[in-house]
Amino acid sequence: MMVLGIETATMAGSVSLVNEHEILAESLVNNVTGHAERLLKEIDQILIDTNKSTEECDAVAVSLGPGSFTGLRIGVSTAKAFAYAIQKPIIGISTLETLSCNLSCVSHRFICPMIDAKKKEVFTALYKWVDGKLDMIIPEKTVPPLYMIDQLDHSQETIFLGNGSQLYATTIQTKFGHKGIFAPFYHNLPKASIVAGLGLSRFMEKKYDAVETLVPKYLRLSDAEINYTKNHIKCPPHH
Repeated sequence: MMVLGIETATMAGSVSLVNEHEILAESLVNNVTGHAERLLKEIDQILIDTNKSTEECDAVAVSLGPGSFTGLRIGVSTAKAFAYAIQKPIIGISTLETLSCNLSCVSHRFICPMIDAKKKEVFTALYKWVDGKLDMIIPEKTVPPLYMIDQLDHSQETIFLGNGSQLYATTIQTKFGHKGIFAPFYHNLPKASIVAGLGLSRFMEKKYDAVETLVPKYLRLSDAEINYTKNHIKCPPHH
């Protein structure tokens, strides 16, 4: 079995091929300015490097977000096009889950991924490994970092990771002290190999998504939608 993984929710775009035993190939470039230009080239390159074809893929897994609006649109639309072209299942994977899986089986600590959402907010959630399974303790949300931090138990050791945790490290440390642990920098990026690995597990469980209805998980309105709402939805007049 082989799964193609696509991750474009952040500036660190990546693609990967995995089977049930190993990572066959992965390409990750941080601070990518244009996923649209690079994505298809990177997919073609890892297929060439591994001497594989898209038709040999059993499924396509894609990071659904939350994350960059533009990056997610590009990644999801590309994944859908591939899945449709080769008539294979598509599987959407949470970016926050993907990021948290960088810390596999850290069973005695909570895991709090934070992705910078701009506007002084983060995309975040809280997870914990229980019996080898990553359980979601606090659902995914877009909030100011302090709002999330105040919901957490400061007496429990919690590992923070992602670029949002780096950006607001001082705030986290002020609240948690030595109970707040920061993941090494090399765990701060979501990776396509984990997207593909999670996708492979769900493929084996026959948990697929529908190509026609799969959409990115933004967790908030885009700037265009916010501006439209401001300009078109007016308060009723006072009497």
